[in-house]
Amino acid sequence: MLRSGAALLVTEAFPSRHGRSLAKELNIETVPISRLGKANLASDPSLIFDVDLAQAPVVHQLKSLLATKGEGCRIFLVDPNLATSVARARSLGADVLLPTGGTARDIQIALRQHFGLSGHGADPVTQSVDDGVKALDMTFRALSESAALDTEGVLDAGGRISDAIRGGGTEEWLATVRGYHMGTFQHCMLVTGVAAGFGIRTGMARNDVVMLTTTGLLHDIGKANVPLELLDKPGALTDAEAMIVRRHPVDGADYLDAHSAVDAGIRRSVRHHHEYLDGSGYPDGLSGGQIDDLTRILTICDIYAALVERRSYKPAKSPAQAMIILEAMASAGKVEKSLVRALGKIMAPG
Repeated sequence: MLRSGAALLVTEAFPSRHGRSLAKELNIETVPISRLGKANLASDPSLIFDVDLAQAPVVHQLKSLLATKGEGCRIFLVDPNLATSVARARSLGADVLLPTGGTARDIQIALRQHFGLSGHGADPVTQSVDDGVKALDMTFRALSESAALDTEGVLDAGGRISDAIRGGGTEEWLATVRGYHMGTFQHCMLVTGVAAGFGIRTGMARNDVVMLTTTGLLHDIGKANVPLELLDKPGALTDAEAMIVRRHPVDGADYLDAHSAVDAGIRRSVRHHHEYLDGSGYPDGLSGGQIDDLTRILTICDIYAALVERRSYKPAKSPAQAMIILEAMASAGKVEKSLVRALGKIMAPG
C-alpha cells in the first residue's frame, strides 16, 4: 500500500533560484530550515532538502527532528564532491542523494522508485497517471501564458485514465497518485480518479466517462493564477485572500472559452463546480435546476477528494468520515442525495 503524505522542500532562509524553481515545478510547499518543526512532519511527508549540511547547527537540528524514520522519502541535494556533506546526509537517513542541480524529474523518479512504482510508467495505471500529470502541467502552463489548449491531448489523457481505472480499479489508481504526486496536482488527480470511478461504476457509456474524467482534470485549471502560498496556506484565508482563490472557477472557464475546443458542458462544470443546490455556492449563486448533472457529479467528487486528501497542514479523513460529511451536506440541500448515495457505495471499502 502506498503512503498518502505530501512533500516538503526544506530550504535555507532565502531559497535559491533553483529551489524556487523546484517548488514551482513540483507544485509543493517550501519550508525554511529555521521554521521546520514537528508539526511539519506530523503527516510523514516526503522531504527534499536543499540546505547547507556543512553548517553544524543545521545538522544538529535535523538529527533531532529526523530521529524517527517514517515511510516518507528523504531526498538530499548535495555536492557529490563534498564528502562531509554526503556523509552527513547519510547519517540523517537519506534515502536518495541527488546533486545540488538535481531536476524536478530526478526527484519524481526518486519518489517513484522509493514507493515501488515503475520509473517509466510501464504498467497502464502508472502510465495513465503520468499522462494525467503531463496534461495538467500542459494546461496550467497554457493558461499562465494565455496560449491555446491542446484539447485533443487533454481528452486523450482523460481516455487513458478512464480505461486504466476500468481495468485496474479506482483504489489502485488513487493509491498511485498519492504515492508520488502532491499539492494542487495531487488534488486534481484525485478528483479525476474519483470522477472516473463514479462514471464507470454507475454504468455510464465510455464517451460520458471520458468527458467526466476530463472535466476532473480541468476543473481547477484556474488555480494556475492563484499564488502557491495561498493554495497551501495552513490557516484560514483572509477575506482578501479568499476572494483571490474564489476567482479560480471563473478564470478557468474564461480561459477554456477563449483558448480551447472542449465541450461546453465541461466548461460549465469548470465554472460551476463550487455551486450548491441551495444557492450558497459561488461564483454565480446558482441553485436547483440551474446546475446540470455533470456539475453535480463533479462537485461531490471534488468535495470527497478534498476530504480524503492528506496535506502537510491537515490529516486526511477516512472514506467513511468523508461520506458522513457529504451526507450531511445532502441533508442540508447543498448536494444531491442520490449522487452522494451512489458515491458512498462506490468508495466503500472492499
